[in-house]
Amino acid sequence: MVSRYLAADWGSTNLRLWLVEDGIAVKNAASPFGITRMQNQSFPAVLQGLLQQMQIAQSDISRVYIAGMAGSNVGWQQANYLHCPVSLNALGTSLTPVDPGWPAQAGIIPGVCVPGPDGADVMRGEETQLLGALQETASALFILPGTHSKWARVHHDVIHSFTTVMTGELFDVLRHHSLLGRGLPAAAPHPESFDRGVMAGLAASDTMTELFTVRARHILGHLPAQQVDDYLSGLLIGSEVRDMRQRFEVSADTPVTLVGSGSLFTRYDRALHLAGIAFTTQDADTAILNGIRKIHDSLDS
Repeated sequence: MVSRYLAADWGSTNLRLWLVEDGIAVKNAASPFGITRMQNQSFPAVLQGLLQQMQIAQSDISRVYIAGMAGSNVGWQQANYLHCPVSLNALGTSLTPVDPGWPAQAGIIPGVCVPGPDGADVMRGEETQLLGALQETASALFILPGTHSKWARVHHDVIHSFTTVMTGELFDVLRHHSLLGRGLPAAAPHPESFDRGVMAGLAASDTMTELFTVRARHILGHLPAQQVDDYLSGLLIGSEVRDMRQRFEVSADTPVTLVGSGSLFTRYDRALHLAGIAFTTQDADTAILNGIRKIHDSLDS
């Protein structure tokens, strides 16, 4: 009998859905209806719409696994957080059931938290990527770029600690809602400016005082307006790498894995190279699919 289930990555800005048969993703679809863009639609209706797009009958699906912000307090159904340190193998035993019209045997994958109050932190979705990434490598430190990047220390299958860095959101705020980005034309790709920004971020002792130099460089003619975006991006990512390298005591012997895809993944790849950090890479979609498959297999055994 064919093992068939749905794997969903439901984030803040979009939803990605895969049909998995015997461990292999055979169909996929995407929707712009992330949890912050639902436009008064119901969660079951959005999911049903993707099923129709993929020409899949709901009755043909035995289980659905949902990772990400759909489990937040503004999502479909609030799922719990597992407290660090936590075995990622516990994810499959802590699923939160969703709408009764969907398989009650599965549901939303829990997030992971550092309970605090000192150093409090949370993740949703990345824990499933980490579980999947561990199927391919035994790295001690995982880096997951995003609007809110995660750096996670893992030993065997246990997340011992992690840190969230708001680099992506800070870039957007500075570029579109601060003096640094005011009056700038559309950006033109300029890898050399990105590299210079990364090196400045790696060398800086204080990012807050370094930020205004972006405007000063532009005003004084050292940085063309079309290159400000890449320089600012490099400065922020370089600063993140500098701080996290120190926080997680990254040495030449630390196994590091970068998990991601797309242009942001490429930027972090370049920044880590410029920082002299040795690392391996994994595709983000592959990681989350492997993580959900691991959860499914643990429940199906």
